[in-house]
Amino acid sequence: MNQPNIIMIVSDQHRADWMGNAGASYLQTPNLDRLAEGGVRFTEAYCNSPFCVPSRMSMMTGRYPSRTGVYNNEHILSSDMPTFAHALGIAGYETVLCGRMHFKGPDQRHGYGQRLVGDITPTYNGGPTTPYGRLKGTAGQGKNSLELSGPGDSPVLRYDESVITACEQFLAKRHLQETSQRLFLTVGFYGPHPTFICPPDVYEQTSAALRDIQGIPRDEEPLHPWVADWFRRLKIDDVTAERLHTVRASYAGLVQRLDSYIGRVLEAARSLPGETVIVYVSDHGEMAGDHGMFWKQSFYEGSSAVPMIWYPLTEGSKSLIAQGRTVDVPVSLVDLAPTLVQLSGAPEMPGLDGWDLSSLLNPEEYPEQEQKWTSRPVFCEWQSSRMIRSGQYKLNYYDGFPPQLFDLDHDPLEQQNLFEQNAYYAVREELLKKLKADWNQEQIREQLALKKSDIQYMTQWGKAVGFGRMDMWETNYDAY
Repeated sequence: MNQPNIIMIVSDQHRADWMGNAGASYLQTPNLDRLAEGGVRFTEAYCNSPFCVPSRMSMMTGRYPSRTGVYNNEHILSSDMPTFAHALGIAGYETVLCGRMHFKGPDQRHGYGQRLVGDITPTYNGGPTTPYGRLKGTAGQGKNSLELSGPGDSPVLRYDESVITACEQFLAKRHLQETSQRLFLTVGFYGPHPTFICPPDVYEQTSAALRDIQGIPRDEEPLHPWVADWFRRLKIDDVTAERLHTVRASYAGLVQRLDSYIGRVLEAARSLPGETVIVYVSDHGEMAGDHGMFWKQSFYEGSSAVPMIWYPLTEGSKSLIAQGRTVDVPVSLVDLAPTLVQLSGAPEMPGLDGWDLSSLLNPEEYPEQEQKWTSRPVFCEWQSSRMIRSGQYKLNYYDGFPPQLFDLDHDPLEQQNLFEQNAYYAVREELLKKLKADWNQEQIREQLALKKSDIQYMTQWGKAVGFGRMDMWETNYDAY
């Protein structure tokens, strides 16, 4: 097999529809648009958890969170669980992580042979954080994340500049070495994750572009009980229209900034010998004011749907990936691991929940396989709640709240909950059956309860003893 170089670009919190190629004509994303025009864009791709660590560990292992045991950002992936980085290493690739992957715990590689830039967030429970100065807390889910949004500077912007610079330097140096070993490089950016702050010149442009662009309005009263509980917990009922606009314009600016970095990755990658394949994904989305909500941890499309684009950077790799193709069947991040295994010629990974996307990337090579995808469900899990997407329908099954059922063909804005309507009885029963077939809500509740005291104890150790700034990005800036 002729192994291609593979460069995987992973952003943080980029929602699927905020790209020019996805219909967001108000955004300037020429590099993402170039990927979509010259490769394969999946229009119905989902994360497997709308939260950073469980989503990323699911993506890397090809297993759902309920099988990795990683349900939130405090949980640690077991080092004896294989990842696609292990697989490509076995296949003979040089495996390099440049930037963010949000590993938690003492294992900061999980199969990568080397790491060029550490992470911006704590690498273990109780560990030190990146200094944010007056912006402290704005990367999280809280009101000051919105109130301090706008034009300016932030650790997020400087971190991503460090990542792209390291990426360019690494590829330039590797070119001089003239090595024939195939490369698997993951470039992990923190943007467009909050803080909701972007450079002033970019903000001026996006603010003007979004002035007349409206998001999905807040749901009508009475709110669905889960949505009502979300507003109760986050306490952001009084967000003004002007503040909403500022947040959205800042987030748009971060997306455009990300796009410029992707262009720089593409340019630097042209120095690689042989065939090269690019894959771009994000770990989850961002509500960006839709339904009156922000951030993640939601099954709504803004939070759970993600961009996924595969692109043949070099002429030879076009035999692996079609050009200018859009795929409209539901897929998810667990499908990355088996696909990378197939592309690299690595031995099959054990315990995969995902499917190899090769028949969708190049259907001419697998004409008999494309039809099987139309009936295959995908799942997104948030702790002891679960979402299923199957065909045109999506069912959100919450822990402690009634479910939601949406027909995305006829209600793409998710404004009409069909769960209690008799006409959809057969649909909801079939979806519930599929959702519960390999998933035990009570068992997950028990696991979460058992983990809680362990995490509290280890966080106490991390603060008192810890590993220092293990694998963290080093910055001298503390005033933003």
